[in-house]
Amino acid sequence: MGRGTGEIARGVIAVLAATCLGALPGPASAARAQGRPAAPRHTPAAGSARAAGAVYPEFRRADGTTNRWLSDQMPLKVYVSHGLAIDGFIDEQLGAPIANTSNVAAWPDLAASILSTPGQFKSLPVAQGYTEEQYAAAVQGISMWKPLEREGLFSYVLTSDPDADIYVFWVHHFVDRSGMALFAGDIRGYTSMTVFPYRQVMAGGKADFKPVVIMLRTTESNGVPMPAPKMRASAAHEFGHALGIANHSRNPVDLMSIYYGYGVVSPNDAATMRYLYHLVPDYIP
Repeated sequence: MGRGTGEIARGVIAVLAATCLGALPGPASAARAQGRPAAPRHTPAAGSARAAGAVYPEFRRADGTTNRWLSDQMPLKVYVSHGLAIDGFIDEQLGAPIANTSNVAAWPDLAASILSTPGQFKSLPVAQGYTEEQYAAAVQGISMWKPLEREGLFSYVLTSDPDADIYVFWVHHFVDRSGMALFAGDIRGYTSMTVFPYRQVMAGGKADFKPVVIMLRTTESNGVPMPAPKMRASAAHEFGHALGIANHSRNPVDLMSIYYGYGVVSPNDAATMRYLYHLVPDYIP
């Protein structure tokens, strides 16, 4: 978005890296054995107290601070790639992809490097297992937050121009720092953003803004393509992180819980996002 570059020291940059699981396929007892609440099985009755929505504290970062976009950064440009993968860039010391799950904080730098080299971006491969149905599902998921635009909280547009604020890339499966495949826990997506101190930026400091990176997994653990309903929920969940909800709601009915709730923005999710966007942030992407 033509933002300024580089007068804030790297030492004051914070990074949000969200790890996200889908609804666990096993029985409720399996979820409890891992110290997690069981995934919901029934939709709350209409008109219940919960339907009004409640703010959950997990929208804050681990240190209690907040991050969100500012009005003068709007509308956010969101580039959902048609299956492009960035896991082919190898860390020569590790012998594993730079985009490994132990290195999520570096993904915005990797994306910025790729985007600054048009030849590299144009030659990115399509992730194995990707389908255009998944692209459509991801767009639908990201669009779930659109109703909150009418309240003036934020605005965003999908763009086909790879000059954007938020990028969606794809991966057949995530790997750890050793290059080993990760399927345990049904991790379907990650979001990584670099953020800068709001007050320092507003005081005139410049920042080397990086793109926010969302990465979605194209396959189930058995190798079949991720079905559209799961992809829709995954994309909506990750975009919630990209908008500023830093951690996971502990209420399993919420989209922003590790279970993705019912796969839609819940009243609690909406109330929390609304509350966040009425706060002065500590950090901005």
